[in-house]
Amino acid sequence: MKAIALLSLVLTSALSLLSLRADEGGAYQVKVPEMKCAGCAWSIGEELKKVDHVTEVFVDPKTKVAIFSVDNAEGADEKAVLAAVKAAGYEGSGYGKLKTTFAEAKAALSKS
Repeated sequence: MKAIALLSLVLTSALSLLSLRADEGGAYQVKVPEMKCAGCAWSIGEELKKVDHVTEVFVDPKTKVAIFSVDNAEGADEKAVLAAVKAAGYEGSGYGKLKTTFAEAKAALSKS
């Protein structure tokens, strides 16, 4: 019984560290004014997932914003992010770091 409790504690600690590591670099956004539909959002999200250090992506066609988290303190390279949006067929602008976590920003966009 003690072994199961210890294993549970170790796994919980490891998962907590992983989630902290995911938010280590913070959340960023890029605006995509020409985005119109869920298909557009999907294409942009797929391209952003290919950018080095991007760990999570959420693209909202209603607000025309893509947000993403990174796994380092420097963030993702702005030129690489804008090139990814361009590869999806759109122009990106307004690249910047958010003052909230990725989860908070995603929740706020999901409510809009």
